Amino acid sequence: MHILLVCDQYSFAFFVTFGGYFMAHFSRKCYSTVKQQLQNEAGYSPLILSAMDTTFMATYAIGNIISGKLGDTFPPTTVLAIGLFGSGTCLFFMNVALWFDFEGFSTQLGNFFILAVYFLFGFFQSTGGPVGTAVMGNWFCDKESVKKRGLIFGLWTCHQYCGDVTAALCTAWVLGAGLPYWWALLIPALTNIGWAALTLQLVADPADAGIITDDVRIRLEKLEAKRAMLKDGESIEDSGPTPITYAGALRIPMVAQYAFAFGFFKLTNYVLFFWLPYFLGKNFDAVQANLIASLYSVGMMPGGIIVGVVSDWFGGRRASVIGTFMCLLIVFLSVFSVKSEDLSASALLVMLAIMGILVGGPNNIITSAVAADLASHPSVKGSNKSLGTVTGLINGCGAITASVGLLAVGPLQAAYGWGSVWLFLIACTATGTLLMAPKIYDELFPQPKTEAELEALV
Repeated sequence: MHILLVCDQYSFAFFVTFGGYFMAHFSRKCYSTVKQQLQNEAGYSPLILSAMDTTFMATYAIGNIISGKLGDTFPPTTVLAIGLFGSGTCLFFMNVALWFDFEGFSTQLGNFFILAVYFLFGFFQSTGGPVGTAVMGNWFCDKESVKKRGLIFGLWTCHQYCGDVTAALCTAWVLGAGLPYWWALLIPALTNIGWAALTLQLVADPADAGIITDDVRIRLEKLEAKRAMLKDGESIEDSGPTPITYAGALRIPMVAQYAFAFGFFKLTNYVLFFWLPYFLGKNFDAVQANLIASLYSVGMMPGGIIVGVVSDWFGGRRASVIGTFMCLLIVFLSVFSVKSEDLSASALLVMLAIMGILVGGPNNIITSAVAADLASHPSVKGSNKSLGTVTGLINGCGAITASVGLLAVGPLQAAYGWGSVWLFLIACTATGTLLMAPKIYDELFPQPKTEAELEALV
């Protein structure tokens, strides 16, 4: 009975955190699916809609860095719930602006209000990734789970694609049923608020449920060692692991390199995701271009599972697997730079699906299983709460790098053509892979562990 109860708690943690990030993408994507209606019916200009995207990206990137630290400092489920509740509230206020026609009453009022709402929306949305990963890391840290960490987190990262697809289906249903388009914003607003209430029921750390994990055992052993050194009359309380500082997180081996590497990989993903329909529109009609481009997104979903499982097979050598995938991507991008405008629709479908796997797999695993591996380094294991901060730094730095890099695509394409864009992506992919080279070398040619490292692993 006790074993069943523990299994149920693990499943509940997976379900709630998966659903939380699902809700984040559901609410985020629904806005983009009604952009046309926001312009044609609500009266918002394309410039304001673009400014909303920019505002969101800026606050989301900064918010990731802040949210990860908050998740390590305060109860993670409370931070997650605030993020979900805040996201739902922001979408609700967007509906208020539409119901009362703020834009029609005053263009300045309408623009300021919706930009202010989206400014806050980015911060609230940023909680799902780093804090959700931290909760998952708390629960799935036993030896058996660590062996299957790639598979577990690969499955878990499917939440974003499930959320994106659900958003598209929800908007299609709303518009197909003849309902006002703002229902596509109200539905995710209500579901986010509802999921926030469910998230508060989740136990963030198995130790709080009386389950002694490896991390808890190590912490208690270190505590007993400190107590043995105390003088008579002195005492020390178990207040739990202290949250790590940003400087402490960056001192964990490979965290800084992964943060910058992820930025270059994320930039490659963003360029392909945002610009493929535009590029394909040169040789195909709009419907065909979007259909072909969608195969890239479809390939990204199993990518995380594939990289996770393969890296588990190779004993958690995730950097080596990621490096292999990135080298294969460089080959595909090289072919694309030369032959992309001559390929048939069938060939493009196959190529883009494979490229989706090659890009999506590493991107998904770096911000989940790899982050969990880094936060389990012997220097912090059992001593500091670090997974949220580490994930936030990788996510946030990656988003900032990618956002800045996107600014180069338009000018490159206009001045030198699409061939230069593909060469730019090859350079980005190669740079990110080179940043991981020390870790890849260590995985392929491991050095004998020191006595201190062996003791930390016990």
